[in-house]
Amino acid sequence: MYRLQHRDVRDLLKFYGVAQAELNPLVEQAKRSAEPSWWAPYADVVEDWFAFFLGSEGEALREFNYEQLVVPGLLQTQDYAAALTSASRSVAAHDREKVAALRLERQQRLTDSDPLALHVVIEESVLRRPIGGRDVLLAQLRHLATMAALPHVDVQVMPTGVGAHSGMDGKFVLLEFEDFSPGVFLESHPVLGARYDVEDPKLAETYASIAKALRDEALDQRQSTELIESVIVDLV
Repeated sequence: MYRLQHRDVRDLLKFYGVAQAELNPLVEQAKRSAEPSWWAPYADVVEDWFAFFLGSEGEALREFNYEQLVVPGLLQTQDYAAALTSASRSVAAHDREKVAALRLERQQRLTDSDPLALHVVIEESVLRRPIGGRDVLLAQLRHLATMAALPHVDVQVMPTGVGAHSGMDGKFVLLEFEDFSPGVFLESHPVLGARYDVEDPKLAETYASIAKALRDEALDQRQSTELIESVIVDLV
């Protein structure tokens, strides 16, 4: 099978009339796509559709994540992630360490030179669920408060007293890009199941609307930070 070279990509783009100013960025993107993916060492524990999501997350400008049960993966501590994978019935015992490591590897998007803008909404119960025990939860909440203070990370908490709200269909991730349509990652939707979709504009529009509603319904960022800190005080 013939493998396209970078010069082939450039020639094809010229043939199809791509402007000179756009050539170099596209060729550079082609070069990056030919390089091994950062998650290659974890390929044996990553399904194809999730690998597509990981690649997309690496290119995204903004991410919105709503979580009902746990702290989002991008904000988890090592011990919290390990406790989660240890409790999972869907992760084989011999894969648990690698799955936890993959989760932590994803977090580099928040600390690189052009960091991902992350906005999360989590349920209040997440702050009180002692995953890994009291000490692990305490360290996790302190880390969450530290990350929430970063200019590109926003954390909001959905108080239990709200009752039914816009996120009742389950957790999701919405990715936004500079040059592509948004992508929606669903892991446990009651009807749609697990999927990562970048080809359904109606789905993306629906979840963009849900994300906005959740931001409006949750505590604002100041109130959320105060709640996190109050739970920390209770645990100390």
